Amino acid sequence: MKTDKKVVMGILAIAVFNFVFLGNEYMYDNMMMYVTDAGGVVTAQNIILGVSVAGFLLFPVISCLIGKMHNNSQHKYSYVGIFGMILMLTAGIACIWVMSGHKSYMQIFIAGSILFIIIGVMGSAVHYNFAAAMKGRSGLTIAAGIAYAGGIVLQFINNNLIKNDIAQTVVLCTGLVLLCILYASSRKDCGVDNPEIDNTGRKQEIHYSDTTFAAIMLVITVVLMTCIFSTLDNAVTVVHAQWQMDIGQWPRVMLALSGLAAGWLFNIANRRYMNVSMYCITLLSVICVIIIMLGGPFIIGLIAFYVSAGFFVVYFTGTFVEMSYSVKCPKLWAGMGRTVNNAAAVLVSYISLMLMSGNTMVLFIVIIVLLAAISLCMYLFNGQQYVNNLAAEVTETAITEEETEYDKLTAFAQMYVFTEREKEVLHVLTSSEESMSDIASNLCMSRTALYNHIASMNRKTETKARIGLIQFFYSWNQKN
Repeated sequence: MKTDKKVVMGILAIAVFNFVFLGNEYMYDNMMMYVTDAGGVVTAQNIILGVSVAGFLLFPVISCLIGKMHNNSQHKYSYVGIFGMILMLTAGIACIWVMSGHKSYMQIFIAGSILFIIIGVMGSAVHYNFAAAMKGRSGLTIAAGIAYAGGIVLQFINNNLIKNDIAQTVVLCTGLVLLCILYASSRKDCGVDNPEIDNTGRKQEIHYSDTTFAAIMLVITVVLMTCIFSTLDNAVTVVHAQWQMDIGQWPRVMLALSGLAAGWLFNIANRRYMNVSMYCITLLSVICVIIIMLGGPFIIGLIAFYVSAGFFVVYFTGTFVEMSYSVKCPKLWAGMGRTVNNAAAVLVSYISLMLMSGNTMVLFIVIIVLLAAISLCMYLFNGQQYVNNLAAEVTETAITEEETEYDKLTAFAQMYVFTEREKEVLHVLTSSEESMSDIASNLCMSRTALYNHIASMNRKTETKARIGLIQFFYSWNQKN
């Protein structure tokens, strides 16, 4: 996997996000133990996961609104964006401290809800940055696995090597600050259509015969898998909440190892066997659930949970990032894996808890039906994928020409003092045959703002209209 600054920053941001998300979820559960019973902890945990979904869905909306507010700005960030980030960061830190006090159920619940909306927004943002950094590069799942393992290691250190509760709270607050810094520092590269990551180093890309149908099948598959893994998760959480086993100790290292193993295994043959591998892990988890249902040792379910959780996170992270390259709204889909997983966990939490404490035969039938549905949906999704062997078809000379074209664009923008937004607009104008309305929509701006950018570039280059600007760009020689 070829790495550069954008890739490293993307991996670090996802790792810190995983730490912040999982670390605060763990603290939230522990604080809830002081004010409610084991069942109440599981219920509160799943509600908070559902609340985070709102944050993930808000990011594309917030991003577009802020983008429209500073389309004509010469600054990298708008004052609205800076103020919004500071406000979210301040509110998030305050919520972490309120939760750590565990004074009442309602205080913990409200603080946790606000915090996880904020984490959801930041999580969606860094997943989009990660997608931008990894587009056209091999090793997508390896990067996702490293990021997940990194987040787990950070959580392990905070939960086990730092014994003081106040110090742990400080570390979680620091993690939230670091997440904002990593997002802000890589924001200029945030964009799946950013010319800096377009086609560079591309090996093989997965495409879909019918993108809409494939996206639907992927969502349904992840929802159904979540039903299986959420059942295991709820069982583990109940045991932990009853103080029978501390799941924050050394066995959690298995999560990091499973994430690394998943990244490597899924990446074999350019992810050709990723779906099959994930299906095998799901089948193993189903077997473990059945063993627990029949009164088998709980340690088997615990091991299955840790192994399968890492594989599942890397799977839905990688597949949805890959899907974001083919859909019209990549800002929404890049982090959709976590969104779908959290939403589904909420929907099945009550059902899984009732089934675990109810009729074993009913739970057995439900599990088998779920496995059959997963088999069908994964088969349909896998049938929609095909690999475009661009590496064999695009010669090294052609790649060099693409890089030279981008170098020319950069030099042209520097010569005529274009803003980053104007440079982005020029790139799209010279590489797209879409209508102005479609271009404006893809750039998340109004047609008026788009024409204003073109007019500004016309003034700087002393050209007329869009055609004149494009013709001048192609005729321009940076050596002159």
